[in-house]
Amino acid sequence: MKRIWPLVALLFAFSLCVTPPAVAAVNQGILEVRIKDHREAISDFAKLILNVDEVLISPKPGLMFWQSGWKRLAVSRQSIDLTKYVGKDSAPVFRGGVDAGSFDAIHLKLKEASGVLHKKSQRNVQIKNLVGPIKLAFEIRSQDETLIVLDLVVLDMSDHPPQAYELGIKGYELYTNGKLVDKIPPGP
Repeated sequence: MKRIWPLVALLFAFSLCVTPPAVAAVNQGILEVRIKDHREAISDFAKLILNVDEVLISPKPGLMFWQSGWKRLAVSRQSIDLTKYVGKDSAPVFRGGVDAGSFDAIHLKLKEASGVLHKKSQRNVQIKNLVGPIKLAFEIRSQDETLIVLDLVVLDMSDHPPQAYELGIKGYELYTNGKLVDKIPPGP
């Protein structure tokens, strides 16, 4: 009997080490974050480069409130030319498995936004980054796919010196398994 207990303990410890990854894979869904531009002043640019730092999502606080805070997601593309993603086209920023759960915000952090104007001078301009956290309630369900498309907007503020161009968020689209769930601003 004394010889069996070490073997049972070893098998039990081995089962604990092997089980969590299998369970974790089942409790994950796919999250995809994309960006596009809402046509305002984007036509002023020959090129508008966004250097993406990271994407963060905020879990909805629940019973485990001590685990709240921003969850970092590794970006798939660091540099994006926004002039190529206007209208229905969008650039992928992140796609990957995320633990299932409810979330209440997303934050697209940019290192820098700069552009080259179409106009005569074709000069480089720095764009003031006003993109911040967005209050967006969404859920990632096990084995489901969630898509968030952030609709950015570039505004020409040159008629208010010393300002030039500003980058902000116009709205978003939220899809679950290919079906539109929420859209701000509402419309077609």
